[in-house]
Amino acid sequence: MKTFKKHFFLLLCFVALVLVAACSDEMEDYRKFTEGGEINYTEKMDSIKVFTGRERLYLQGIVNADPKITSFRVYWNSKADSVVVPVTRTKPVDTLSVYIDDLEENIYNLEVRTYDDELNSSIPVNITAEVYGSRYQNTLYNRPVISNVLIGNDLTVSYSSMDLTTGVLGTEIQYTSSNTSETEEFYVPIDSAMAFIEDFTSGSEYQYRTIFKPEPTSIDTFYTDYQGYIPEPKLTDPPYLLNSSYPFEILEGGSRWGTPVGWIHNEAALSHGGYGALDGELFDLESGWGEPDLINAKVYQTVILPAGTYAYSINIAETNYEGADNNLDKAYFTVAKGPQLPDVSEVETSSETLAYERVNKANGLNSLLTFTLEETTQLSIGVQTTNDGGAGRYLKINSFKLNQFSKAPYLENAAAPYKLSSSGSRWGTPENWIHNDAAMNHTDNGPQGAFDGNSQKWDLESGWGEPNIVNGKVYQVLFLEPGTYTYTVTIFATNYTGTRGTSDQAYFVVAEGETLPDVADVETAEETLVYDRVDSANDNTRILSFTISEPTKVAIGGETTNAEGVGRFLQVESFKLVKQ
Repeated sequence: MKTFKKHFFLLLCFVALVLVAACSDEMEDYRKFTEGGEINYTEKMDSIKVFTGRERLYLQGIVNADPKITSFRVYWNSKADSVVVPVTRTKPVDTLSVYIDDLEENIYNLEVRTYDDELNSSIPVNITAEVYGSRYQNTLYNRPVISNVLIGNDLTVSYSSMDLTTGVLGTEIQYTSSNTSETEEFYVPIDSAMAFIEDFTSGSEYQYRTIFKPEPTSIDTFYTDYQGYIPEPKLTDPPYLLNSSYPFEILEGGSRWGTPVGWIHNEAALSHGGYGALDGELFDLESGWGEPDLINAKVYQTVILPAGTYAYSINIAETNYEGADNNLDKAYFTVAKGPQLPDVSEVETSSETLAYERVNKANGLNSLLTFTLEETTQLSIGVQTTNDGGAGRYLKINSFKLNQFSKAPYLENAAAPYKLSSSGSRWGTPENWIHNDAAMNHTDNGPQGAFDGNSQKWDLESGWGEPNIVNGKVYQVLFLEPGTYTYTVTIFATNYTGTRGTSDQAYFVVAEGETLPDVADVETAEETLVYDRVDSANDNTRILSFTISEPTKVAIGGETTNAEGVGRFLQVESFKLVKQ
């Protein structure tokens, strides 16, 4: 027991010595701070916030009660650098702040102290901040664009997502307004996947850049460089018009009347209990006989077409509209610029109208309107009518067609060297030509047809280990203006024997429609406009002439049948079509 007491007493003595030493150190620090006098220190800055920026930062805090504060100081780089800010107290709680400029891009440990006139300071307050600059700037990139869709003046830009940790805020677009011709700005926040601009000037360029803040509270905004882009209008593909022939597909309907799929109707055209333009499966604008008058009724489609010359043709089943002979009715087939047809009363005078024909039963059942576009243009194409005199009128239509006239030199990829859409080790398939399955008789890296890599010529060839060709057709489809044409084919080499043999039949053909007639029918088909049977005994330059009296779609090319296993080749140097 005595030993325990002795040890306990020694432990107490040791603790006492430690406490005395600690107090001595604190007193020494206190003496240094007070310089031998009373404690005198300033209030520390409270609620300090640091806002980062581009090669600078902004620091802000508050002081509550100390009226003696006359300045505060911010240190960084281990106190090697600092800034002093004078303070004038004006109210019980003052907000103190400072911008610190010309900082290198880095992470900074800041120390903040307040001071009075005698340079007594507060205890330090430490805070860390990151400053951004060129390194951060160089990591930024424009928001990726998935697609640009331009229809008339309506531009839709679709964007992919981005990494939000980069600080991306959104994208800024500058474009030329079609309404004012002035430069406008459009902002797309990062949480929006699309931008919709309704007044974009077609054919113009828009500039875009992406906006970033490295931290949500940053005082500076970072931008990528502007990029420029010229949106191309989304062209309407041939045959251009949807649901354009009998039997017309019905979108919705009643017991008799209906509304066709793919057509735009204004309210006036929906005159049959909310339906309009279909009588059963036949296109029909009809009024009277217990049905309401049609007043400025419009039924049309919108398309976007490239520059060129076009034909809008309508085949009428039956009508009793009397046209200019009777002002009780006004019905028009119309082509006009823009997203809608002009009013019926303005068709003949509107600056937007490109072509029109007033419907008159005396003019027959076929109407043809031609027009030319100098540039890519949005069009409205259809039919419209006003019949407000109470007389029964009907306009029943079998079909609408829209075709672009082919331009000289008409045939594409029509001479050596031929461009190929696919090829194998020897055989290939030339671009821009239509091939039926029978013509794709070379299984060389997939089906190939109409090109021989050895001769580098257009070639319909069979035998010598290659399959027979049975009714093989290779051709292009054109839409031609009325006139006389010459189709010239220059043969490189052939061993087809024409009328001198029965084991093969090969023809160069021009036929109405969208395909060539079968080989067996070439010489007798009503569609055939001109043909020449290939014979190696004839001259290698074959000239075929034909005349059409109205705009006509034609198929033009070559075809062959060689079903008896005899090796045959028809190698062509060039095809040429010329209007006289």
